[in-house]
Amino acid sequence: MDNIFNIIRDLDWSKPEDVQKKAMEQLQEIDDRDIIYLAQQNELNYKYCWHNAALVLKAIGYPRIKPVLSYLMEWFQDVNWPGVRTIVEIFRAISPTDLLSSIEDASKRSIKENDDFWAFGLVSLIKDLELEHLINKDLYNQLLQLSEYE
Repeated sequence: MDNIFNIIRDLDWSKPEDVQKKAMEQLQEIDDRDIIYLAQQNELNYKYCWHNAALVLKAIGYPRIKPVLSYLMEWFQDVNWPGVRTIVEIFRAISPTDLLSSIEDASKRSIKENDDFWAFGLVSLIKDLELEHLINKDLYNQLLQLSEYE
């Protein structure tokens, strides 16, 4: 396989479709230790790559992506970001008990950082997955208050 960083850059939606498709196919075969590069949002996996990165993560599937769940929670810092809806689809296929600790950890971070956008995204995720009855009530109420979710 080519250098993984070059392949991830080929996920960029401004590249030709055949280049994107080839990169997506190649990345489905990456080593588990490299999956993190698809989940992290940074200068390598930047906004123009996120939608395709999410599609690759969906194809890789659970449980292979379990070690990067906490990174995927960061995608909810803005629910309008490319790939967020695909991440929700991935989470729908995962047992709520496997997701809960990552959601609660991200919730605590959003509250600590006073990040109302992230809190809003996490509330949206919790509601989309119908997890309101499973998440810690105090934590959920703090998220609701910070996010001003209606």
